[in-house]
Amino acid sequence: MRKIGYCALLLLAARLRLTAGGEELLAEHAENSAANRWLNKKVLADRLLDSMHSTDRWTAFTTGAPQVVDARKTQKPTETSQSVAEISLSRQRSRDGQPVLTLHMPTRLDVPGPKSGRGWGSGGLRRTIDAEDWSQFNRLSFWVRPDCPGWNVVAIELRIYNDGVEKLPAPFGQEGETTQVLRNHEWNHVLWEIGNVARDRATGFEISSLMSGHEPQAADSLAFSFDRLELQQVDGDYIEGWDVWPGRISYSHTGYQTGATKSAIASGLPAGDFRVIDQTRGRTVLSRPIQTARTHLGDFQIMDFSEIDQEGVYILQAGGAVTQPFRIDSDVWRQTIFKTLNFLYAERCGMAIPGVHGICHRDWTAVHGDQLIVINGGWHDAGDLTQGLGNTGEIVYALFSLAEHLRARGEDPKLCQRVLDEACWGLDWILKTSFGDGFRNQGSASSRWTDGIIGNSDDITATARNTPMGNFTAASAEAIAARVLKESNPQQAAYSLKMAEADWRFACDGLATTNATKVLWRVTFDSDNVEHEVASVGVLASVDLWQAARDQRYADKAVELAKIILDSQERRRPNWEIPLLGFFYTGTDKSRILHYCHRGRDQAPILALTRLCEAFPNHPDWMKWYSTVVLYSQYMKAAAKYTEPYGVTPASIYRDDEYQSVPESRRESFRKQVLNGIPLGQGYYLRLFPVWMDYRGHFGTILPQAQALVNAAHLRGDLESVALARRAAEWIVGRNPFSQSAMYGEGYDYAPLYAPFPGNIVGALPVGIQTRGDKDVPYWPAQSTWTYKEVWVHPIARWIWLMRDLAGPAIVEGQAKSPVQFLPVSGRQHAPITANPTNGQFRVFLAEGRYTVRCDGKECIENFLPAGVYQLDLRPGRALDFELSNIPGKDGKLRIRLSARGEGVHSFSIRGSNLNLADNRGELNLRRGSTGALEWSAKIVSPKTPWVAVVMANDNPRTRRELVGAVWDGH
Repeated sequence: MRKIGYCALLLLAARLRLTAGGEELLAEHAENSAANRWLNKKVLADRLLDSMHSTDRWTAFTTGAPQVVDARKTQKPTETSQSVAEISLSRQRSRDGQPVLTLHMPTRLDVPGPKSGRGWGSGGLRRTIDAEDWSQFNRLSFWVRPDCPGWNVVAIELRIYNDGVEKLPAPFGQEGETTQVLRNHEWNHVLWEIGNVARDRATGFEISSLMSGHEPQAADSLAFSFDRLELQQVDGDYIEGWDVWPGRISYSHTGYQTGATKSAIASGLPAGDFRVIDQTRGRTVLSRPIQTARTHLGDFQIMDFSEIDQEGVYILQAGGAVTQPFRIDSDVWRQTIFKTLNFLYAERCGMAIPGVHGICHRDWTAVHGDQLIVINGGWHDAGDLTQGLGNTGEIVYALFSLAEHLRARGEDPKLCQRVLDEACWGLDWILKTSFGDGFRNQGSASSRWTDGIIGNSDDITATARNTPMGNFTAASAEAIAARVLKESNPQQAAYSLKMAEADWRFACDGLATTNATKVLWRVTFDSDNVEHEVASVGVLASVDLWQAARDQRYADKAVELAKIILDSQERRRPNWEIPLLGFFYTGTDKSRILHYCHRGRDQAPILALTRLCEAFPNHPDWMKWYSTVVLYSQYMKAAAKYTEPYGVTPASIYRDDEYQSVPESRRESFRKQVLNGIPLGQGYYLRLFPVWMDYRGHFGTILPQAQALVNAAHLRGDLESVALARRAAEWIVGRNPFSQSAMYGEGYDYAPLYAPFPGNIVGALPVGIQTRGDKDVPYWPAQSTWTYKEVWVHPIARWIWLMRDLAGPAIVEGQAKSPVQFLPVSGRQHAPITANPTNGQFRVFLAEGRYTVRCDGKECIENFLPAGVYQLDLRPGRALDFELSNIPGKDGKLRIRLSARGEGVHSFSIRGSNLNLADNRGELNLRRGSTGALEWSAKIVSPKTPWVAVVMANDNPRTRRELVGAVWDGH
């Protein structure tokens, strides 16, 4: 029998399961959704705008032509010379016996599909309005029944035209429009809150659907019936501001991990105390005064209940405000991983997903010269059907990294297998879309279904490209796959390693000929193809290859590329009123600070440098790598103080003249957005949200920053950085001003998302909370439109990658002759944990935190971070605890003092950044019950740069302690 690789077996098994009926997607609890809440709102006033029992004042329209590549993104869609959509009256689908307005439209125009991969435009019906003032109403309501045979997902778009002070459609779309996913073959009640929409002089209202082709099993035309269009007045949702929605409590709907800080936020509640109620037992377990915090964002009410660590289900109550139930649990984030995997599964391309699509895009190809590859597979990456190597490569890397982590911890085999299954699906696409000479499919846009027949007019074709960024991204994913699959499937691992080595060579060759320092200002305002970014991904690929193959070439290249990262960081204190440092520029010339808009890669340099520190602990550049990570995480912590009490990380620092280098149509908005940031001095501003235009939503920027922080935290043993990283996850699932979870199907009050192709899938994440216009204030309206409410796999990849180092308790293993006791230094509400060694070994799961560790009459202080694995040697003569302090002197001199407790002879070594050390080693012969001390003299090299010192015991990197200081802080 022919051997089949492990990934191939997983894919075959998945396809067999689908053939036998398919894997069921996770079902949502619709009663917890915002859509359900909207349906139950009390209508305070209403006005019948149109019974929709007549065609009067309604006209059919069709937009799109071969040259229109994306009708959803044009200010005023270009209409064809003759409409192919038709409207009529029908009693066949009537709700009450009256004839209803019915729209019939094709799924495509009778012309070839645009080469861009987008659809043919849209078709619909439009009602003229006599310049009416709708300001007294804030909601539209109507009924619609789609009858689209064979269609899995059906969606409509709604749009208001306004000719008042603010014109609609807006210049770049997004305002005054929304999208609704419908249940096929039944009446749907559509509600759209329009309190944010300009409507002082309404001139038109339209309903449309995309002409996106159709799958082979689906009808080639669409039919929609409509009834009773009303204007309504309701109590509108809170949609903009930093204050918490009045009467609500802002908290993490998913819950809180044991050991973690736990708090909730409110604004203006008429209450002086809050209670934490154990819902299972129905009793109050904590009652505390509500604290008031005055922050940069305003005054807030804080409810801190960090001391509760007993696992269970709880609610918070403050006056009349009560939360929904949430959990405190040692692995509270686990359910979100399964849900995000559920969304990835639904986004699989080239595979039948029940309720989403059949086996799709068998006529989607990439060409390279006279060669051609069918490129379906991987994942559709958004609310449309686009694919991209950047997203796919990062998802594959994140999944294999999580699987490796779970397997190393020896826990949760069910989750580990599910993660591996998804990882192998993406790996298959990366491997099959390479032409073997450096050219590969790196991404292509698609907003249409195709018939699977190669050679006709609906085909989608992409041109293969050869870039260092693309090849490094592929190499990193292939290299980690080789490492993770080595034992379970050596054949597949060997092939992945072979491909990784080839792609790495192509990337390195490309660096010599490609202008990798080029900065592309696109309408996304993302930094793209910049020197710093390419170097970061190159380091990651090189380290993973070195670990897989142990070839010195890879180590040398990683060290070489790391110098670009080091030289791209701002390490000197700037001459600003609010001096921030530690951030990165786009490259070594430091001409522009690195910014991201809706899709960030802030994790890349920090992940690269932490991997270097772990792989090469004795390298001469180790301290440079380490200090770069330290300064970045210190920068993030300093900047995040401006978003307290939420603690979500700000976007970036911008210069007031940067607008001159962006496209002319965006310059004025760019300039205003920068000036609405926090003035730092000398023309620099800190923006809490990114500067953006077309592409809005910040989950794709705060999650990479959180991942960078959690990587830095594990390197440094820094609980504060972990807490800050977790704030990003909590912000997304409810600890935000709207107290709404943004993950579909997770928590409470989650809103419908822009998902016209996959539909609303449990576990989906949108691009994220945005700002309105040029402001720097959270904005989360009820409308569902691109891009901020559009489902994307990018934030899903970041979520999974973040959870790898954030979800679950710490594992502490080691050697001891006597029972080991762990006592939380904070005195939280749980009993000390005792580990009884078996054969001199012990292993215990601990909630994150700072602990006093006691064994055989000795004790030490240790920080244990979530998801970390720690080794302790507590045998007689080996136990050791030490701490560092510094004593400033004159003329930039200082002394670094070490105090140690333990037994036996121990050696210590010190390393410094921005420090000249007179000596770097020392030794102590410690006796039980006494304290030993060492001192090192140091000279600060530059007074404008922070210094970092690291001391290691017995040449063991796991024992290190650090000190950070700066002349201007008196250290």
